[in-house]
Amino acid sequence: MKRALHRTLWLMAVAAGLGAALMALLVVIALQMLRPADEDWQTEVAIGPWQRAVSLPVLLRFASHPLGLALLDGRTLSTPLGRWQLHREREGLAAVCAPCVVRWHAIGPAPLQLARVGATIRAAGADRFGGELRIGEGAHELLLHAQGRITRHGAELLLRLPPTPAARVVAVFGRELPEAGQVQVSGTLGGVLQLRWPDGSWQLTPAIEGLEVAGLHTERLLDAQLPAACRTSAAESDALAPWLARALVAAEDARFFEHPGYDLAEMLSALRHNEDHAARTHDVEEDAPEPADWRGGSTLTQQLAKFAFTGDDRSAARKLRELLYAVEMERTLGKARILQLYLALAPWGDGVCGASRAAQVYLGKPATKLGPVASAWLVSLLRNPDAQLGVLAVERRIDRERMRQILLGMRPMGAAQRELALTQLDSWLP
Repeated sequence: MKRALHRTLWLMAVAAGLGAALMALLVVIALQMLRPADEDWQTEVAIGPWQRAVSLPVLLRFASHPLGLALLDGRTLSTPLGRWQLHREREGLAAVCAPCVVRWHAIGPAPLQLARVGATIRAAGADRFGGELRIGEGAHELLLHAQGRITRHGAELLLRLPPTPAARVVAVFGRELPEAGQVQVSGTLGGVLQLRWPDGSWQLTPAIEGLEVAGLHTERLLDAQLPAACRTSAAESDALAPWLARALVAAEDARFFEHPGYDLAEMLSALRHNEDHAARTHDVEEDAPEPADWRGGSTLTQQLAKFAFTGDDRSAARKLRELLYAVEMERTLGKARILQLYLALAPWGDGVCGASRAAQVYLGKPATKLGPVASAWLVSLLRNPDAQLGVLAVERRIDRERMRQILLGMRPMGAAQRELALTQLDSWLP
């Protein structure tokens, strides 16, 4: 009896050992299959206790195979976005990251915190995949449809967000905004995002319909008193300097009278510019000051929102707040009051606030008395006033090319008057 028990235990041990050896062999084979060739698109990943370089095209093919699905079921995958819990679902692979952190240096160094991101991937033919990406949870969830394909050298992914209530988008990406409990948003947001790896190139085609915002109480700016540091006399502060307003629109927002508070083309252009800047300079520190050549893609209305409400930190949350305030201000204030307030609140360097004070300090006259050339110079300072004033003080030099571009863009302005201003520019100094 004892001998039979020993034999049974020995056979069980041998079977367990063989099972473990077989599993180890399968894992070794799988890891060997995932080993990248020199020219393969590859990355470092951690799957359970293993961390090593793998071929991403092979990994994606393996993940969609029944054997791969079985091995990945219940595993954890660590990525820069966070830890993904993997599990088999129907004929595909599902992954959940909660919470998930997205870093996109084109919008600033501060990471975007997402409560939950879920993804599913299913084979849809030779090296082609379909699936869904879900951002958020419960009633506040965005559903994006995904299509992708892989090659030995990379992958392409197409994400489509169908027209979705804008309020839901704001709830997902703005759940921690100070105004989250009061803002009312209507309209729809959608679009298409194309991504390519490993070069990281992208193309975004947004679609916004009927976007309106209420509840932020921007109408209080209609009768707001300017800070003492930004005004001279009440009459001067309330007047709109005609040439200065034209110069401002020409320099900062040529489509000011056409857009609804935001300019999608300019925003996309700024994202590409900033992404290139971050790639060149590795400027990724969260508390780093905004570089001189960083672009926000903001309209004058959005910049006014920054002066009056949101501050100027480089984060996705601030850009979203800025957009919401701008859309509401277009409705509550109108273009003329937005221009007036911008000129009254803009920082002009050396502690000087507002056009009225800037004209008096730098040119010794009221802003309403400035001509085209003086207006072009004063507006040219706005991009980096302290640096340009420093150059003027030391070298007696001004940015005439920038002023020339502003003069060429001023509207309305007669041809003879423009030609005279351009001639005066050659010898003009403040």
